Amino acid sequence: MLRQIFAAALVAVPVLVSAQSADRVLTLETTAKVLNVFPETRTVVLDNQDTGETEFIAAGPEVINFDQIEVGDTVKAVYTVGVAARMALPGEVDTVTELEAAAAEGEKPGALAGTAVTLVLEFVAFDAASSIATVKTLDGVEEMIEVMSDAGRDFAAELSAGDKVALTFTEGVAVGIVEE
Repeated sequence: MLRQIFAAALVAVPVLVSAQSADRVLTLETTAKVLNVFPETRTVVLDNQDTGETEFIAAGPEVINFDQIEVGDTVKAVYTVGVAARMALPGEVDTVTELEAAAAEGEKPGALAGTAVTLVLEFVAFDAASSIATVKTLDGVEEMIEVMSDAGRDFAAELSAGDKVALTFTEGVAVGIVEE
């Protein structure tokens, strides 16, 4: 089930990467065992297997199939954040894409949420010594951005003043009961 949710997220919130691009992604994963379930308060007690801490999680009405959560189940959470820079497409504009999905009725509980924000910027300059790129927003405001990866610095070094660049920032989380 969780694998299906991840596949849907990859289709719905793409980060475009090509030869004229650079990206940086950070993914954090954690697992926990269900120690107890309190249906009357929709509370789940978890043993975080990474930290050893006991956590009490209140499950709101959006948690479908709450009654299927059982002591001993394994809960997995995956958080991903990323940024990708690429040449903007002709006529491309700023966009925001949001995605939410939940397990179908009768499946083990699971859900995901994600956002992708693409900003189209005009490249002004890149200072290789400080790794600072100067860009201009569509409304003419200049911003300075620290370029933190080698791929990003290589990408910025190839740009010319006036080039249109699309920066896509993505963030998503998926949580669900998984089979061991």
